Amino acid sequence: MIKMEVRRVQKFGKSTLMVSLPAEWVKEVGLNAGESVYLEVDEDGSLKIYPPNMKIQGSPREIKVVISNLVIPEIITRIIYGLYILGFDRIEIESKEKLFSEDLLRKIKESVRSLIGFEITVQNVDYIQIQSFLDPTKYTMNSLLNRLINNLKQMLHYLSLGIKEGSRTFLQETIELEREIDRLYYLALRQLILSQSNRSLAYMIGVKRIQLIGNRILIKAIEEAADEISEAANDLLALPPQDLDEIKKYWNQFNDLIEQSTVIIDHAIKVLNKEDIKLINEAMEELRTLRRILIAEATKTDSMDNYRLIIVIRSVNLRLYNAIRRMEPIVEIAFNRSLENTKEIIVE
Repeated sequence: MIKMEVRRVQKFGKSTLMVSLPAEWVKEVGLNAGESVYLEVDEDGSLKIYPPNMKIQGSPREIKVVISNLVIPEIITRIIYGLYILGFDRIEIESKEKLFSEDLLRKIKESVRSLIGFEITVQNVDYIQIQSFLDPTKYTMNSLLNRLINNLKQMLHYLSLGIKEGSRTFLQETIELEREIDRLYYLALRQLILSQSNRSLAYMIGVKRIQLIGNRILIKAIEEAADEISEAANDLLALPPQDLDEIKKYWNQFNDLIEQSTVIIDHAIKVLNKEDIKLINEAMEELRTLRRILIAEATKTDSMDNYRLIIVIRSVNLRLYNAIRRMEPIVEIAFNRSLENTKEIIVE
């Protein structure tokens, strides 16, 4: 371990300041002339230097789970999800009765399939080993956010197509995309938690310490919005064929609202990378305006004879309203982030 030492800052050329790197550190990390190093300015103003071959992952985290066939199978799902999010690399599951029940085995397999990078590497009648093959450096927070939001917009697209065509296939695709969003959500959670204890990884994947809580809220907002859109598709799928065919008459009305929702969701995520207070405020007002429109549509009195259809139309509008409401925390976080590095605020 290299102790803290004082080094003099020297001038190089007309405006460049230089400080030499400790020889012991250079030797320890195997740094050669011409290689690049990573620099990170921490929240307290300190500067951290990372070598290019920095070891991001520490020792593999392993855990053993012994479970009885008498427990509710959903418990093992929650355990596997929780251990995945906490960053465990290997999970060994043993049956207390020396034989997994069918329900328990099915839940274990379903859980593993729904988590990116997790695979069953060993399976016996009473023992299962789950291994992570994730490289956390490959998943930056920005890339995960972009994938989440793109899938959310695709859900709205397929929801619109499902109504336009009276198609169960397109509506089912909406639900499948929600499952993919869940997979990305759990991965993003895992990345955030790993970033809390590994600042090198946090730097590599673009997670600032001050933004950890905000990022957690962001991904949860998108996941909850996806849940609402998926429920809208389920409401439509519950209709009998003749009613699903009849709802095509209302596609123009639905499509206008869905297109507005898509645009506003896009605006909400884009202002995260802006530092324009006025632009962010405009996105916030857009969200509130669309919310008022959607709640008015959801509570509108119709003169239709088919009450079942009325209920579903109102329900879909209400689901869209709830999805848009989930976007508001994203814009609020964007507003707060725009003030993080501000020395002076001028409002005109």
